[in-house]
Formats: sequence, C-alpha cells, structure tokens
Amino acid sequence: MNCFTRALLCLLGLACSAGWAQVDVRLETAKTAYLQFSPIPFTVRLKNQGATELRLTEVKGQPWLEMIVQSRDGMLIPPERPLSPPDKILKAGESTAISVDLAPYYLVRDTGGYRARASVNLPSGEKLLTESLDFLVGKGEVIWSVPRGDGKERRIYSLLKFYEDPNVGLYLKVEVPEQNLVYPVRRLGPYLPLGKPKAEFDSENHLHLLYATAAGVHRITVVNADGNLLREESRQQGVDTPDLKRNEAGEVHIQGGTVMLPSSLRERLSTLQSRIGAKAPPKAEGDTP
Repeated sequence: MNCFTRALLCLLGLACSAGWAQVDVRLETAKTAYLQFSPIPFTVRLKNQGATELRLTEVKGQPWLEMIVQSRDGMLIPPERPLSPPDKILKAGESTAISVDLAPYYLVRDTGGYRARASVNLPSGEKLLTESLDFLVGKGEVIWSVPRGDGKERRIYSLLKFYEDPNVGLYLKVEVPEQNLVYPVRRLGPYLPLGKPKAEFDSENHLHLLYATAAGVHRITVVNADGNLLREESRQQGVDTPDLKRNEAGEVHIQGGTVMLPSSLRERLSTLQSRIGAKAPPKAEGDTP
C-alpha cells in the first residue's frame, strides 16, 4: 500500500457526524466527458447548517479545500501543486460555491476514466468528504489542422469535434511538438455539420475562425499564437453568407451577415432606437424574448 493510498484511507476515516451536521458539502460537474487537454471544471457547494459563523481558511499551510483524484482503477493521482481556495466566512444558513478546474493541478491528461471528490478541512480539525463523481477524458476527431513556423517554435493548430453526450463540441487545440507543449484546449461552441469551419491567419499570426453555431448564425473567433482569445463576434446570415477575406496587407476581415449584439447592449440600444423609431438589432444566439 503506497503513501497516497494510506492518506486517502485516513481521510475517509476522519469524516464524522458532527462535521456533517454543521456543513453540507456537495460536488458537481457539468459533463461526464472532457476533451484531452481541455479544462475540467468542478463546483464545490457548501452550506453552513450550524447555528454559528463558519470560517474556512488555511491552517498550518494546508488549504481548507482539497480535491482527491483517482484513476478508475483506484490509483491516487497526487496534485502537481496545491489548490489555493479563497478564504470564506459563512454565516448561519449561508451558502457559497467554489469553482475548481482540475486540469492545471492534476495529471489527468491521459485518456480514460477518473473519479474526483472534494475534501473540506474544518476549523475543528475534522475533514468532510463528498461523494465521488466519475468522468472521462477522451480524444476528439481532427477536422482541420495546419502547421505554422519552424524549428522549436513550430506550432500545430487543429480544430476537433468531441462527443459530449448528447451534443458534439467544437474545440481549438494549439501544440508545440518540439517543446512537448500543448496549450489548454478551447471550446469554441457546438459542432454543427452546416459547412466546414473557415480559418485564416493575419500578418500578426493571429488565427481567425469562422464557424456555424446555429442555422443562419455564424461566430468569428480570433486567437493569438498560443490560442488565447482576442475577440469574438456573432453574425446572422442575411442576403450574403458571412465569409473571411484576407487582403494583400495580411489583414483579415469578415464580410456579409449582420452583427449580433450581446443581449445587455442590445437592450440599451433597443430602448434608444425605439425613441427615435429605428429598427432594433438582431438578437445574439441564446437570447430570450
């Protein structure tokens, strides 16, 4: 029995009835499967069910919140670095939620099954454990890929589709093979078989992507060389279908379609335009009437 297994068994034995009566701890995750190298977000929900104030803070260098991650066969996966959750003060009856992305902290990059649970260290010294949640890490299907650059800085940009049960997601992956480096994979939106995504690089090596997110709706995403988001915009198809155009100067522009404003900005413009009798702009995808 290795030290990590012994530590887990010790933690399991320390969760006692008094602590559970004082604090309700639950662990949630939005999906059961995540693409390899993408964020793996979990949410820890806590409620102070006691009659007094509860202070959750680091004690003797140990964070008040920890995650226990195992492979499906029971092997404990130690963190590469400890979590640093913010201090929390919960009054009697008060609730809070903490978001935790497992990807930067744990080596869960190999494909396969995993399980995770949260451990809360109370001021009394007790440890509370949530139920385990199972999740999968899988590979996507490459639908577009292109290399850029040479030598150690050579990057490979790829678009992948990944089954998320019941939907399929569209993702961008940027890797540097000579440095054995893969940047965090970015989810662009749902994958829809409504024509192939289009891609163009500008003179600053920024990647411009154009893809459908719904019938008649296209999204433009611009990222830098590392895949970090620079700009996003949605357009509604009109007489002309939105398209990417690169001019001789290396500038990339979007042509066709009507810009779809975010709901908050649209509401302000709609109010102003109603006063002058102008037509309101189209809704962005996901807006409600």
